[in-house]
Amino acid sequence: MYADSALSLIVPLSVIALVFITRRVTLSLFCGIVIAAVMMSDSIAASLGYVWGHISGVFYSVDEGGSITLARNALYVFGFLIILGILSQLIAYSGGVGAFVAWARQRVKSPKGSEFVAFIAGIVIFIDDYFNALSVGQISKSLNDANGSTRERLAYIIDSTSAPICILMPLSSWGAYIIGILESKHLALESGAFFTLLASIWHNYYAWLALLVVFLSIYWQIYFGAMRTRVNVGLKEVESTHKHSISSMWLLIAPIVLLIVSVAAMLFYSGYAESGSLSPIVMLQNTQTGFALFWGGLFALCISVALCIRHLETDSIVPIIRYGIGSMMPAILILICAWAIGPIINEDMQTGQYLAHLAQAHLAQYAGAILPVLVFVIAGFIAFATGTSWGTFAIMLPIAATMAQLCGADYVLSLSAVLAGAVYGDHASPISDTTILSATGAGCNAQSHFVTQLPYVSFAALWALISFGVASATGLVVLGWVCGICGVVGVIYMLKNRYTKPIEQGGSIGR
Repeated sequence: MYADSALSLIVPLSVIALVFITRRVTLSLFCGIVIAAVMMSDSIAASLGYVWGHISGVFYSVDEGGSITLARNALYVFGFLIILGILSQLIAYSGGVGAFVAWARQRVKSPKGSEFVAFIAGIVIFIDDYFNALSVGQISKSLNDANGSTRERLAYIIDSTSAPICILMPLSSWGAYIIGILESKHLALESGAFFTLLASIWHNYYAWLALLVVFLSIYWQIYFGAMRTRVNVGLKEVESTHKHSISSMWLLIAPIVLLIVSVAAMLFYSGYAESGSLSPIVMLQNTQTGFALFWGGLFALCISVALCIRHLETDSIVPIIRYGIGSMMPAILILICAWAIGPIINEDMQTGQYLAHLAQAHLAQYAGAILPVLVFVIAGFIAFATGTSWGTFAIMLPIAATMAQLCGADYVLSLSAVLAGAVYGDHASPISDTTILSATGAGCNAQSHFVTQLPYVSFAALWALISFGVASATGLVVLGWVCGICGVVGVIYMLKNRYTKPIEQGGSIGR
């Protein structure tokens, strides 16, 4: 309906504006759904039905025959979030967190050290971005709190290691998804989809530069923009381990290891059950992430209860369940609205199609030398407006491939620019599910995470854009790397003495 109209941009731009104005992500997303209902309906009753239909559609769908089909993947993810909240409280009440912090304080005694722990964990756990975001938070929160690092810093580190690492690793859910697109759309080089993705890794300037910015921000303790003033926003107090007993740090380590191993095993099992193939790539292409998260998490929770039960007081069971579920409800509400508005933006407003049509109408007239720059910008804007990098891959990869052939541009560089731009747009978007889950994993206010992360990811994106331009204009990928790396390191080095401390240390700031 709106594929050929700029009106398709109203809903995503309204949501983004409202996030800045109201500082309430859930409210902003719900308002976006209401705006779409007004645009798509001709009466109040129809508008109400539209809103209810999309929100209920997160949980179930009704076919023409009236039969109901549950949205199992979404329900599994919600269930996993609840399991994760309960598991976190179980570890705290058993004394595992207190013991780990006491042990870590003797070895890791600075914000830099605790942030590097999160950075390394984010690189190691590369199988899936959801899994990465939520598990790294569990590993790092207590250590970061103990050393005075903020939740906003942790959320940024988690978000900027999860997607970039996943897209650089072919043996991940992201790699498998991209390989599937390359094969289904016949976009791969003669060497095959896997080797086309491998070739794109060397050309993906944004993913690598984003990781470099994270590393330098930790190493030199750089606090850009809102990161200097927004310290643990929305938290009444930083979680303290003193109110719980201190037992053994293995009561922290064992549940997390169980969680990682069981979910990773279920990711491959679900892929095997769907495909019947033992090929890791095929299994990851067919993996059921929600199924794996829920059942792997439930298994880890059950074993963890057995391990921790003798360290728990009888009256602690109810608080563990109550606080565990309560801690995850804000994230669940945001995800419900984010998943409800996703089909509205992509299918009803047809925002992605509108931007894709603009690309097709105007890209062909440009020389191949600037095509990667243009598709990077367009992919970034689509992902930012829609909150989905995977949807952007599906829309823009075929367009970039066609335009590269027509313009004589570097084929792999153009595809890499789409992948890079989509990841940046996903990072920068306040309505992205990975943005929300990274904030959830870190125990951070989602809107505060969006605001504090934006300068860092945009800085990396700027130098990635320059790198794509240099590489495309000269035909020298190495020269693009020289410009990008020197630019990032040089600018951050010059600014490091000015932006090394937050304005407010510790404590919390109210909303």
